[in-house]
Amino acid sequence: MTRYLLAGDVGGTKTHLGLFDAATLALLETRTFASADFSDLPAMLRSFFGGRALRCQAACIGAAGPVLDGVCQITNLSWSIRADELRQVLDCPAFVINDLEANGNGIALLAPSDFYQLQAGTPRLGNAALISAGTGLGECILFWDGTRHIAVPSEGGHASFSPSDPTELDLLAYLWQTYDHVSWERLVSGTFGFAHLYHFFRDTGRAAGSAALEALAATHGYGAAISKFADEGLPIAVAVMERFVALYGAEAGNLALKALATEGLFIGGGIAPKILKWMTKGDFLGAFVAKGRFRSFLEQVPVAVILNEQTALLGAARYARHHAHLS
Repeated sequence: MTRYLLAGDVGGTKTHLGLFDAATLALLETRTFASADFSDLPAMLRSFFGGRALRCQAACIGAAGPVLDGVCQITNLSWSIRADELRQVLDCPAFVINDLEANGNGIALLAPSDFYQLQAGTPRLGNAALISAGTGLGECILFWDGTRHIAVPSEGGHASFSPSDPTELDLLAYLWQTYDHVSWERLVSGTFGFAHLYHFFRDTGRAAGSAALEALAATHGYGAAISKFADEGLPIAVAVMERFVALYGAEAGNLALKALATEGLFIGGGIAPKILKWMTKGDFLGAFVAKGRFRSFLEQVPVAVILNEQTALLGAARYARHHAHLS
C-alpha cells in the first residue's frame, strides 16, 4: 500500500505542491498555483486535494522566509504558515522549513543532467552553498558534517549591498533615495532587481529608456521585458542584463567565501535557467572570482545552475520522510 508525503514550495509569486511515494520519493502528482490567489495555505491545500480523503503520512512545506519556532511569515506575501496548524489540517506530522533549506535538501537527489556547469573547478570534500534568485534572493549553506550535507538556512539576501566599481557606487546612492537600507535582494531578484537597474540606467542618462520595454514590463514584469529586449540587442536592456548577471556573480562569490564552499556553489531559482546565455557569456564568473587574494580559491570552486524546477519539492519530501522517521 502506497504511503504518501505532501511537499510544498511556497514563494511570493508561485506555490508548487506535490504528492510523493514515501518509500521511493517518486513524484506522483504536482500542481502549481498563483500564491496571491489564495488567502492562506490551508485554502490552497483544499483546492489541491479537491475533496479527496487522501491521507498523508507526513508533510513538509518549504517557505520563502525565515522560520522561527515552526512559523514562517512569507517575505513577499501576506501569508503566515504554521507547522502546528498544518498538523491539525492534515492530521499527520508536518514541518515548515525555509525554501532554500528545502532546495538544499533536494540537491542530493538530482542527476548530472539536472545541472548546467558554469565552472568545473576542482571540488574538494567539504561545505557547499546555494544561492537562488527568484521573486526574492535566497541563500543557504550546505554544511558537511563528515557524512552528509546539512542545509543551513540563511537570510543573507537581505544583507547590505556592497558596490564593486564606480557605477555601482552611483547605483547605491541612487537607491538610497528610496531605501534606508539597500540589500542584495533589491538588485538580485525578479521582484526588484531588473526594475531598479532599468530605472537607474534610464534616470541617470547611462542609456536611453524604451517605451516598448516599459509597456511590456507593465503587463509581464521587468524581468521578462528585459530578457526579451536584451536578446534583441536593445542597449538599455543589454546593460541591465549584463549588470544583473555581474551582481549575481558578486554575491554568489561572497556566499562561497562565507561558506568556504570547497565542494561547490549551486545556483537555484527560476531566473538563472531562463538567462543561461547571459550567465555564460556575461560577467557572472568574472564577478564571482573577483575577490582579491581569494581569486585563486574561488577559481577552484565548482559552479552549477540547477535546471530541475522540482528540486525544492524533492527536498521537502526528503525532509518529511527523514524527520517523520519513515525511511
